[in-house]
Amino acid sequence: MKENRILNSIILVCIIGFFLAGCAGVGSTKIIMNQEKYAPSFRAGDYSYMRGKKVVFSSFSNQAQNTKAWSYYSADNKYMYEGTATLESYYSYCFKKAFRHIGVSVVDYQYDDRYRDDRHYYRHGYWWGAPGPGNYRAPKGVPEFQFILTSLTDQEFKFKVLLFRNGETKLDKSFTVTMPPAGTEKITDLERRSYRLVDLAFTAIMKDKDFRRVF
Repeated sequence: MKENRILNSIILVCIIGFFLAGCAGVGSTKIIMNQEKYAPSFRAGDYSYMRGKKVVFSSFSNQAQNTKAWSYYSADNKYMYEGTATLESYYSYCFKKAFRHIGVSVVDYQYDDRYRDDRHYYRHGYWWGAPGPGNYRAPKGVPEFQFILTSLTDQEFKFKVLLFRNGETKLDKSFTVTMPPAGTEKITDLERRSYRLVDLAFTAIMKDKDFRRVF
């Protein structure tokens, strides 16, 4: 009898947990984020040490369990920030703008027939987390940038950055950036706030001493 009560309690807790998870975002006010409208608001001159460099985007991926494919929520679930693309595509597009804003060229992988292997033919992107075989390689000496979302709300953004150069891992580092509560209910202000969160994440990376050392 006692074991049955314990089992029933566990089942009840699980049901409540699933119910609350399903309710997250229900009734939330939607804030639309458009990567085309994103424009870096930070001073490019503050990152002049990056000017003239090049980078290849390896991949952007979303592993944040508190997000959906196209959206994330405010800390109180009152607002849902939804992109016009998946979060991976949204941040990739915005970061490309941010890199170009500070004078860094985002270049493509190059075809190299010396590495031809039909068993592993793919365009680019190291979905398992590190460089691997394939016909396309980054230009010699150009770093490959990989970005992984691990947790995201309007007040706290956690992510991981990996940097590869010439097939070797040069950086594997986790970051956390925070913002104070919005303090406004104006839709336009909340939309602008979402773009500033992009700025906050990007500049945190650019200011990081470990990143600067290997980039």
